[in-house]
Amino acid sequence: MAYARILVLLSVAILYAPVSRAQQRPLREDIQRIYNFQPHLLTDQQRNEKSAVMDQFWGKVKTGKDSLLPALRSELAELGNPPFFLYDGSMLLLSLSDAAGDRRLALAAVSKCDLLDVQANSYFEQVHRIAALNEDTSQAALHILDDPAFTVFVSQHVLTLGQDYALVYMLLPEDTKFWIHPAIERLRSERDQTAQKSLLLLLWYAQTPEGDKALSDFASDGSKPDATRAQAKDLLGRKAKVFGLNRAMAFFRRETDIREMRRQRMKAVSDEALYDLDDYTMQLIAKRN
Repeated sequence: MAYARILVLLSVAILYAPVSRAQQRPLREDIQRIYNFQPHLLTDQQRNEKSAVMDQFWGKVKTGKDSLLPALRSELAELGNPPFFLYDGSMLLLSLSDAAGDRRLALAAVSKCDLLDVQANSYFEQVHRIAALNEDTSQAALHILDDPAFTVFVSQHVLTLGQDYALVYMLLPEDTKFWIHPAIERLRSERDQTAQKSLLLLLWYAQTPEGDKALSDFASDGSKPDATRAQAKDLLGRKAKVFGLNRAMAFFRRETDIREMRRQRMKAVSDEALYDLDDYTMQLIAKRN
């Protein structure tokens, strides 16, 4: 979106010193030369060859960090640059700086990459890490809806996250205000059923009036697929399944406290955290009803 690009450019302009042409031009030439490919279209040998060249590029930027980091930022704000650079260059930036402005710049850039070219685990881990810092990851998180097969494997817990729970994990550690409206808008226009199901689950976990209305509107919309409408109806019906323990816990807690405990719990990626997520969500349902 043009508006998003303007915001990114404005952020860079405000936070960082102007980049001279002498700094910018050599790096831009390197980027156009090195990243003129899509990894998923190459053979293993070609990818290995490209990887060696990219390692040299990373080394060059890291060695010349003081002079080249401003140029790297400027190039990442140019969302018309090669899609794989927007991802790989963002990972390079985040390896050099974890300043809030750089995190936001990287999030905007990776949301324009081709997901077929990136490792789902790496993408997930970085976006989830930034969400845990309460940054707005909505743009980068919703980007995974473009890939119905997006899957993350957490080896430490032998846990596989499909697109639905990967999306939940990339958004629930942060304030709901960042993502609730973008998610609702995406649901209204989304045509892919896998993505619809992911969004419906996310909006159920939101437990807000806006999320409830979006679920209800979807469930009653005859133009939507029967399978996803059925899921919306099932999710809406779960408020009748709140058990006594969750009701008791909710009685002694404020809604804001339950939300904050849930947000903090979602900073951990594990099956135990997912069980707690459901418990906290049921407490929210009990509190709200």
